[in-house]
Amino acid sequence: MNLFEAFQLQWKRKFSYLHPHNCTLLVAVSGGVDSVVLLHCLHKMQFRVAAAHVNFQLRGDESNRDALFVQQTCEKYNIPFYLKTVNTQAFADEEKISIQEAARRLRYDWFEQLLQQPYFKTTPNAFIVTAHHANDNIETLLHHLFRGTGIAGLQGIPQKNNHIIRPLLFAYKQDIIEYAEQHNLKWVNDSSNKKQDYTRNFIRLQILPQLQQYFPNIDSILTENIQRFQEANQLYQQALQNHFKKLIQHNEYGYQIPIELLKKTQPFTTVLWEIAKQFGCQSTQLISIEKLLDAENGSIVETSTHRFIKNRKWLLIQLRSNQINDLVTIQEWSNQIHYNGGKLLFDKVPVPENFEANSQTIYIDETSLQFPLIIRKLKTGDYFYPFGMKHKKKISRFLIDLKLSLPEKENVWVLEMKKKIIWVIGYRADNRFKVNANAKQCIKIAYLK
Repeated sequence: MNLFEAFQLQWKRKFSYLHPHNCTLLVAVSGGVDSVVLLHCLHKMQFRVAAAHVNFQLRGDESNRDALFVQQTCEKYNIPFYLKTVNTQAFADEEKISIQEAARRLRYDWFEQLLQQPYFKTTPNAFIVTAHHANDNIETLLHHLFRGTGIAGLQGIPQKNNHIIRPLLFAYKQDIIEYAEQHNLKWVNDSSNKKQDYTRNFIRLQILPQLQQYFPNIDSILTENIQRFQEANQLYQQALQNHFKKLIQHNEYGYQIPIELLKKTQPFTTVLWEIAKQFGCQSTQLISIEKLLDAENGSIVETSTHRFIKNRKWLLIQLRSNQINDLVTIQEWSNQIHYNGGKLLFDKVPVPENFEANSQTIYIDETSLQFPLIIRKLKTGDYFYPFGMKHKKKISRFLIDLKLSLPEKENVWVLEMKKKIIWVIGYRADNRFKVNANAKQCIKIAYLK
């Protein structure tokens, strides 16, 4: 079976839902032999295709040569050609990332934008197609293995990832070159592929050739192992989901995990890592989160996206807040006020014979109400006179007595007037503003989440 027959068979197995009449394909064409062969195969199958090429301006005249070559190839096939020229080095410096990461981001972000062009809207489906092949997959496997990415990283390159498909993953580099030579296809060579300061190039040019001296079938062996790792990962993910269902619970502020149950889970470190990395945890932070389980109550470990909080018998996971709109000023009378913590309903009512004794509603004397009122988050040092008490109390101590978790404390709001707190909203009114015996009318304030 030649490469084109194998390509057709692979397409039927992996992408049977895509046909020439129901999809438009954006092919990433660098000008190298891999992408040239990919474009040739898709054109031969009569798919509706367009080609996209990024000039990264990293190789001087050679970069311009590649762009011109791809343009001429597209003219030969009479297909649309998209070109983007970028200053990759400047972008990498600005974002403080590697050249390889900068190129990857620039390339795929632009590809996604191109899919919004009218040309790709004329069919039900539009996909980005890349020319990754079996040898790329092997290099990815070893790269991830050396970096210690875990079993997920040993699966290699996915055949499909959202709008990206890779139909050449079955083919080895030598097969691709032979196909190109048999069909008299022309391509260009990227001189940077010979630079060993790139990790992947070092793996390709140094490590794999040495392995092949001792294991002549190393390519096929590693390809078969990728398939095994993919299947093993399916079992692994199923087991993880069972652990997640037992451990992770939703709460008002995010998630919570019972610490003792987590500690008894086996394998403990693996399960903890798989939970933590979902919430922005880096591998270097895992030991800190593990120590958090035995830390003092209220201790925190922050990741790039979340906070892990020790709260008595629970490990709380909360999205990091940007603390925007934590203060609302009420300049004049209004029947209802919305704020980030909920809604307050104001109503003028006769003094009731029996006051409702609940934390969601308070009554104050109408004559004591003065604008502006302020709804705000709790501050350090805030105090009030809890309803029914003659002495002041720090609100922080009041909340400790209620045994609130840190996220609950951080979501406490107060209603303030003339720098005095009328109400710890949803918890307790201030005794100084209670309705006196001579009052004829009062203000009822109700809290709704």
